[in-house]
Amino acid sequence: MNADQIQSIAIQVAFVVGALVFVKYLPRLTAGVPFVEPQAVKKLMDEGKDVVVVDVRTAGEFTGSLGHIPGAINLTPGDLKERIGLVAEKLEAYKNEPVFVLCRTENRAPGGARVLKQAGFTNVAVVKGGMARWNREGFPVEGVGA
Repeated sequence: MNADQIQSIAIQVAFVVGALVFVKYLPRLTAGVPFVEPQAVKKLMDEGKDVVVVDVRTAGEFTGSLGHIPGAINLTPGDLKERIGLVAEKLEAYKNEPVFVLCRTENRAPGGARVLKQAGFTNVAVVKGGMARWNREGFPVEGVGA
């Protein structure tokens, strides 16, 4: 191989790596809300704070092998978009409360967080790593295999 071929391969590898990093972090860039550690959510719950957890996985995932955070509300992003207008009045009291959105990892949650933010919720965040990470941390779950 000559120097030009090596340089060409290095540029191609750099482009592929850059594209993969961009795709991985694209949800974070477009969410418009912060991403928080699961430990922060657990700490608020342990302190007895009122927190709302919106789990945007499918119903099957919600009750599947990872279970869900105790007290979580299950609304897929499509359901959330559809229902937010219908329940906006009922949710008015929660618009300034901490609302944490999660999915299995953190790919779908930013979309749900955007919907809530657009509906006027001011304290919305995505849980880093989603339910997969919540489980790895050993935090409580319910609904496993329900």
